[in-house]
Formats: sequence, structure tokens, C-alpha cells
Amino acid sequence: MFKALFALASVLGAMASPTGYSEYKKLPVERAMSSNMSAPTGTDILQYALTLEHLEATFYAEALAKYSADDFCNAGYPDWVRARFMQIAGHEMDHVNLLSSVLGSSANAACNYTFPYTDVTSFINLATVIESVGVSAYAGAAQYIVGAPAYLTAAASILSTESRHQAWEQSAALTGAPWSGPFDTPVGLDMIYTIAAQFITGCPSSNMALPVMAFPSLTLSKANGENPCAGYNATFTYTGSMNSTEPCYAVFYSGLGMTSVEIMDGSATVPSTLQGYVYVVVSSESNTTMVGTDNIVAGPALIDLGLSAYVNNTDNA
Repeated sequence: MFKALFALASVLGAMASPTGYSEYKKLPVERAMSSNMSAPTGTDILQYALTLEHLEATFYAEALAKYSADDFCNAGYPDWVRARFMQIAGHEMDHVNLLSSVLGSSANAACNYTFPYTDVTSFINLATVIESVGVSAYAGAAQYIVGAPAYLTAAASILSTESRHQAWEQSAALTGAPWSGPFDTPVGLDMIYTIAAQFITGCPSSNMALPVMAFPSLTLSKANGENPCAGYNATFTYTGSMNSTEPCYAVFYSGLGMTSVEIMDGSATVPSTLQGYVYVVVSSESNTTMVGTDNIVAGPALIDLGLSAYVNNTDNA
């Protein structure tokens, strides 16, 4: 299925592009791998997917063991909300079991994790973030699943289910937007692992090493410490941000597009056209077609810019 989708993308790219689509010459996954890295194998990608599924399965299992039906009720959620989360938890274990069965004895085991939720609502908010990362992970890794139709089909099936999880959590549970735009955002392996690594405290020594690296962490905030907003300046905080004399750029990943803005004195303006969940990295490269592993300085951060039901949410918004 993924092979067909990417073939379709190639055909569409060769057709005359409507206004606003000229930036989609390449998809927003890391453009170039380091010269010291080889392309991941099919087994690498399965282990990578299993790593993320272990994280999700543990996340839901721990939270649902901690928060009872009464806890959800006291936080203002009807009984069916926790019941749906129980179903999602079961789905994530099914994903773990499927990938583990394919990998057999070489399947990586679950790691140890820490998740920064403090109550039912912060758990649900974090769930939407983790599910969004999962959707972007499968979309970004699809390019590496070649020559294995059964794996492509399984990955597509998991991806669509993860997308439903995120949409339900964001809209039905939190009464927010069930999507960010007409296209989900495919994100490369290293960027996804950078986010996942923030929750991982240790893994079994017997686990196979993944062909990924984590970039330094990145946080964005407004001058008053609030979450960033589209059209406003945001402060970028990351390792080395105060010492660098080289120009750096904030690169925003949204749907199938990317936008770069120069960071001046530690801040940059978030483009006013962005909506919903957006990934942001700091790069020494301003040309978005060249942003990749060799020039990403920090990030990504995943920010939620919100999406009203009463605004234009087409690709030319």
C-alpha cells in the first residue's frame, strides 16, 4: 500500500502543480543521511517500529493502572472515555505482539520509561502527542519498507489505526481538532527517536541497537513563558544556543511542507499560516530541501498551534 502511495506521489509531482504546491519537491523527512550511515534495513525498521509500540503500550498500561474510572469521572470525563482508552491500550499491545512475532527471537524487549503526566487530563494531552509522533513515524519510515508487501500492508494498517487513536483523543476526549490539515507530517527516524528518547530511561543490553541518533533537545516558548502561537515570536532554547556565532534557522514541518525562518538573538517568528501540530528543528541550513541529519542542531519540538473549526484548513490556508 505504501509503495502505491509513493508511486502516486511521484506521478502527482510530475503533473502541473497548483499554486501553493511548489514547495513540495521533496517530502519532509531528513533529506540526507550522514555520510557515515547506511540506509536502514527492513529489520531495522521493524525494530524501530517495535520500539515505539513498546513505548505506547507501556504508556497506556501504566496510566490506566494508575487512574480508575472514578478518577476519570472526577476529572470531568464520562465513563466511555476511559473505556475507549482501554481499547486503545489493547490495540497497542496487539501491535507489539504482531511486530514481535515477525521479528521472532531477535525482537527487542520493552525499555524503562518515565512519562510526565500528573493527572488524567495531562495523561490525555500527552497521549495525543505520543499518537501524533507514532503517525509521523510510520509515514516517515515508509520509504525504507521495500520489497516486502506483507510488511507494507501491516505498517499501513497500524498507521491508519494510530491516526484514528490520535483523532479520537484530540477531538472526542479533548473537544479539539481531529486533524492538523489535509496531510499528516512524515518525519524521519532520527527526529522521531529524539522525541521518543525523552521518555526512555534505559533499555535491556540484549536489545539490538537501532540505526538512529538523538539530537539535542529543543524547547519553544513565548516571551511570557506560554506556549508558542502562530504569527508570534517564540524563544528557542537548546544546547549551544547562546554560544553559537553561526546563523541558525527554525525549520517548521507541517503536512508535506517545510518553512525556514532565521533565528535572531534566540528567537524567531512562527509562520502565521501554520495550524495544528507542527514539528520544529533548529538547523544550520536555511534551504529546506537540504535540511537533514548532518545539519540539524537541535529538536524536534512538537508544538500545538491549535485549529479552530471555523477557519480555512486547506493546504493553501
